[in-house]
Amino acid sequence: MFLSKAWAWITGKPVSDDKKNDGAATPSTAISEEASNNLRQRKAGPSNVIAMTSTAEWKKHLALSSDSKPLVVDFTATWCGPCKKIAPFFAELSGKFPEAMFVKVDVDDLDDVMSQCGVRAMPTFQVYKNGTKVDELVGADQSKLQALVARNTL
Repeated sequence: MFLSKAWAWITGKPVSDDKKNDGAATPSTAISEEASNNLRQRKAGPSNVIAMTSTAEWKKHLALSSDSKPLVVDFTATWCGPCKKIAPFFAELSGKFPEAMFVKVDVDDLDDVMSQCGVRAMPTFQVYKNGTKVDELVGADQSKLQALVARNTL
């Protein structure tokens, strides 16, 4: 009860009669899933990761890759646990290495891109320069991923 009154005082909103005793969050104080995800992304640091939504978009970014602006690709899937675990770190790397382009490809949405790139396991990280694959890492190892990005951006 005390917390409800304190929250009402802080927000300036009265406590509804049905929530006074049980302390449950009201719809106005509950955080949405989308807001929660946004908070998690902010904690990971600035992100410059671009999600590929079409084969045409993939081809455009691949063509933009060069020796001085490599393309770092995260082949991922929504159902992949290790992919979800390393995604914030990949986003963090995109902020630390602005000289590279960072993109992610959902293999379920762009299976033709996955096939063309020879991806057989998730997560797979590939680096492209001048449209050609120059490096690859399979697995969710943060130190190896950072080394992959560092050696291809220096």
